[in-house]
Amino acid sequence: MTTPLVSVIIPAYRQAEYLGDALRSVLGQTYPNLEAIVVDDASPDNTAQVVAGFQDPRLRYIRHDRNR
Repeated sequence: MTTPLVSVIIPAYRQAEYLGDALRSVLGQTYPNLEAIVVDDASPDNTAQVVAGFQDPRLRYIRHDRNR
């Protein structure tokens, strides 16, 4: 039996200064089958650059073209 996939969804808007810590926390978990999904709600800060600093196949990045 395989372990279920756990998806951690992180909404991001003007919180880039905290995003790196949040991603390190999620990706540092010992549970083997997880993914982190960052949903950037057209944040005007450097959210995209923070996410780009992580090279982990369990990380997905979605950016809205306008704030919702």
